[in-house]
Order: sequence, then structure tokens, then C-alpha cells
Amino acid sequence: MLKTIFLIATSALLASACAQKPSQPPRPACPTAAQMEQPELVGRWQARLDGMAEPVLLELGPHPEWDGTVKGRIQWPGFTSVVVGDVHQGRLTMEESRDGTRVSGNWSGDVVEGSCAREIRGEWTDEADRPYTFTLRKQAPSRP
Repeated sequence: MLKTIFLIATSALLASACAQKPSQPPRPACPTAAQMEQPELVGRWQARLDGMAEPVLLELGPHPEWDGTVKGRIQWPGFTSVVVGDVHQGRLTMEESRDGTRVSGNWSGDVVEGSCAREIRGEWTDEADRPYTFTLRKQAPSRP
């Protein structure tokens, strides 16, 4: 009887393990710029832009429709924008929209080598194509 229960339990565990999706390989603890992908981009970031006194806060999560990309919000002093983007081979690109329809800003930057994918420097351009240099620093991973 004990052997039968053991065999049933073992069979159930094996069937459960086979039914699960294959797991993704673990992400590096300290990714290089080229290794940075969507998992490292997800979370809370703070941006400092030249010429602006207050920092801008970004909260990025996995995009619900496009694998490998992020969607989130940017909290500017006085308003909030929606942002969508990705990072590929160490290069960040994001489009921002104040109204959810028209592009109101573009983020383009490079992951800083040696930052463990926690710092990005580049240029943000506003609706009038005025460029502002920015530094993005990761504050925290996303909340579950």
C-alpha cells in the first residue's frame, strides 16, 4: 500500500513538472550594457534632465501586448505621461505620450557599462524637438 501511494505521488509530481513551461535561464546578477533586456528595465527609475530642477520619476512594467518591451508612466512636475519602449544591445528607446495618442517626447540613450544595467545616459527630446541630456538611475525593481 505504501509503495502504491509513493508511486502515485511520484507520478503526479513528474506529470506536473512536464506540464509546466520551460523556465527562462536566470538573468546575470550584473548584466553588461549589451546583456540588458526588458527584465532589467522593469522597475522604478529616476531621471535627471539638464536644465530641470526636479527629477522625473518613471515606473516601468512589462508591456501587456508586446514581449520584451515595457510600458509605464512618467511623473513630471504637474502631469503624468504614458511611456512605451525597450532596450536592445545596450540602447534604450522609448516614446512618451501625454494624451495616450500623440508622441510628446522621445528617450534615446545608452546603458552605462559597469553600472549593472542600473544607469542609462542619453537625450530626451520634447514635442518641439528640443533636446535635453538625461541620466536615468534605477531606484528599485518593480513591485510584484
